[in-house]
Amino acid sequence: MKSLSKSALIIAVIIIVIAGLGLYYYESYGKVYVYLSDPGNSSFIAIYLTVTSIQVHSNKGWMTISNKTETIQLSSIPQFVASANLPTGNYTELRFVVESVMISLANNVNVSATLPSNVFKVAIPGGLTVKSGSPQYLTISIGPHVIETGNGSFILRPLITVTASNKPPK
Repeated sequence: MKSLSKSALIIAVIIIVIAGLGLYYYESYGKVYVYLSDPGNSSFIAIYLTVTSIQVHSNKGWMTISNKTETIQLSSIPQFVASANLPTGNYTELRFVVESVMISLANNVNVSATLPSNVFKVAIPGGLTVKSGSPQYLTISIGPHVIETGNGSFILRPLITVTASNKPPK
């Protein structure tokens, strides 16, 4: 039996290390998909949120799902917002930063609305358990509660719920 040359042995070790790292990564991370929905409100034609950051919290701290700025129209049909590979574990809170809010009123007038603190932070009931090889889905339902102030400006004070599931929203 011939012995392996030194270079062939080095290549074999490199392949084993890369395969091991790939397996470690696959076994240590899971895919999370985030959707946004609105249970419906007949007072407005549409509400648009410009989201700049989405994060989830575990005992390891805050993990970023997305830092991509995206404008999303709230709809009763869940809208895909972002996805990420996250370390396996249990996540208990969600927070996302909203840069701006635009509301289309029933009279076809678009108005800006303010959002106190520009950050939504909400608990995930029962938590989100991220497992390798098993995608998870977060659906953020924003029940828009819009207040018109006396001077014609608007404030968005939504009622937010988060649902974690191992199936995509319908």
